[in-house]
Amino acid sequence: MIPTCLDITNLEIPFPKEDLIAEIDALDEKWWFYVKFHGGWITSLYNAREDGTGGWHPKGFNPDLPQDGACVRALRDHVFPYMGSAGNITIIRTPPEASLNDHLDSTPEEMGTYLPKFRWVLKGKLNTMHFFDNNNNKVNWEPIGDKYIVNGAHPHGMANSGDDTKLTMCMGYPWLDNATFQENTKDLTGMSINFPNTVLDGWTDKRFKTGKVGLGDTEVQ
Repeated sequence: MIPTCLDITNLEIPFPKEDLIAEIDALDEKWWFYVKFHGGWITSLYNAREDGTGGWHPKGFNPDLPQDGACVRALRDHVFPYMGSAGNITIIRTPPEASLNDHLDSTPEEMGTYLPKFRWVLKGKLNTMHFFDNNNNKVNWEPIGDKYIVNGAHPHGMANSGDDTKLTMCMGYPWLDNATFQENTKDLTGMSINFPNTVLDGWTDKRFKTGKVGLGDTEVQ
């Protein structure tokens, strides 16, 4: 059965999360964008797209991050090697009692496949995610640690029931599943639930239909 989530228990990152949080909190508000589709505030730490094809800053790390700081070293020296290559790195910022919209991190046609996505909760409550089963019921999931894999082709959402703002690091396109990632995650365990039978219209990001990436109809500063 296709995994819905996997607990990452074999990735050690030798930097206090407080150091990464301090660098993220120091970013100017100009780097934060409210994304209408997700219903939340997102910033970019690393743009893996080729120059000229989108992104909120030029290819590479956010130019306002310390270039030998905790964020850069944690990603460059630990996350990217573990995942087998680099992908876009974003941070989702969710205040207490706020929620993200239910959504897919894939096209409608890809629902039911396996599109693994890296997640690292830098700050906030862990047990806030839910996934939809074949009866469209919400199934909650609590990871055993702060780093995990979710299947982006499984509709999901998040409600921050904690008392603190949640900061979640996400890695996605253009990263793709690869042999290094498969080797590093082959012994991980997690949760698997059945996929919904149909795709709800609100789950799909319209940039998959329009082809637009970056600022535009999807993102609003």
